[in-house]
Amino acid sequence: MLKQFQLAAIVKKGNNFGLFRIPLHQGLQNKLAHVWFSQYNSFSSNIREISFNPGYNPDGDERFRIMNYCPPDWLRNVNCETIRNCEVIGKDDVIISSITGIVGFARNEQDNELMLFQNFSRSHVIRPGHFLFLDNDTYKTTERPGLTLGTSLSAVYFTDERKLLFRNLSKVNSFLSLADYYQEASEEEIREILNHPIFAAEDPDAIAVGSNQWFRKRIAMVRDSGILDRYSAQDIYRHSQDYDVEIRLEGNRLIFPKERSEAKRLLQFLNEEIFRGAITETLYETNSKKQADS
Repeated sequence: MLKQFQLAAIVKKGNNFGLFRIPLHQGLQNKLAHVWFSQYNSFSSNIREISFNPGYNPDGDERFRIMNYCPPDWLRNVNCETIRNCEVIGKDDVIISSITGIVGFARNEQDNELMLFQNFSRSHVIRPGHFLFLDNDTYKTTERPGLTLGTSLSAVYFTDERKLLFRNLSKVNSFLSLADYYQEASEEEIREILNHPIFAAEDPDAIAVGSNQWFRKRIAMVRDSGILDRYSAQDIYRHSQDYDVEIRLEGNRLIFPKERSEAKRLLQFLNEEIFRGAITETLYETNSKKQADS
């Protein structure tokens, strides 16, 4: 059983992440504590922990492990007691539409502090007129926005051990950046990635030799996200139209530019590190404090 269970939403606001507490009625809180305890057991029991290797696809009973994981500043000092001091999420549609994850704070049977993570997207938002429920043989809709919780966990952080367990890199990276725990792509690996059928690299030798640490990490992240295999060059080009990213095509291939600023922008887009503000529609780089160039 999970003790002192509390729920919060991870919200991406501009170039920053933040937590908003989700207030719960006592009965619902107790029920969710049971449900999430079951998910926690399913996620963490009878598994094999393996050191994080972004090039490896874990089997169903395997979990990636990062020891000495340091949570980001907005999450670092939050627990099942201090979460009560966070702002309540309320019914602000802009904030609700910016939720990228749900986190549960609790203590397990050994009284160890836990953070339990679920992924969240806009499709999880229940909006008036788009959701029907049965009431006395008649279907009605909700008058206020609601949240749909997932049926499984994406990650668990054991606060006392400073251990993060997860299965899918791209899912967790949407609310917890793991770039600092990435090994950089080697010169040979960069050449292999640029030789992917989706790319037409302008100067692969110069890119492979001249890439700095930032580029080497992001190139490795693009490779391991699987995005190059799941989407065509045309798909990526079409999605880029709303993000002020100059993507050029050569037939059915993406041109990987030799110019450093263009290449950086392309890698940020492929790694989903560019975010458009919900109100001003300003573009931001999610892993920095500066506004993205327009």
